[in-house]
Amino acid sequence: MVGYLDYKSRPREYIVARFNEAAAEANLAEEMLRRELYQNAANKAFMALKALTSAIVASELCNLKRDEKRREWYEKVGYAAPTTGLIKIAKDLEALGYKGIEAAVKTALLLHRLAYNGFDPNFVDYLDTDEVVSDIKQVLDFVKTTIQTLSVQVPTRIQQC
Repeated sequence: MVGYLDYKSRPREYIVARFNEAAAEANLAEEMLRRELYQNAANKAFMALKALTSAIVASELCNLKRDEKRREWYEKVGYAAPTTGLIKIAKDLEALGYKGIEAAVKTALLLHRLAYNGFDPNFVDYLDTDEVVSDIKQVLDFVKTTIQTLSVQVPTRIQQC
């Protein structure tokens, strides 16, 4: 497939691309917040954190492969940080020292629900836009701080397992 970036064949490029994607999504989320497009901003904040998580996972694969079952899962799909596995991934990353990622992931998942369901109280936990804006800013602060901290370090730490 043209344009497909495989983490196995080009891990450094994959990680850098995911960091760049996280930064771009965070910037878009901020712009949408300024325009008061809350559902779109929530989705972009979620996507920024998901891309960042993928970059971190791809750079930490050797440390995340503790047993055969987890190794196989991370190699097949876990490196992409799928939505259905984000909480377990966040717990694994917290155990490796990535403090705050579990809270950021859980908040981002709430924002993800809002992005798809709107403010319908039957489907989301938010009652007003102030709560949403606060959570979006919290996730974006985590993403930006983590990118600044890791963007230089991570691509140079990649190793073959």
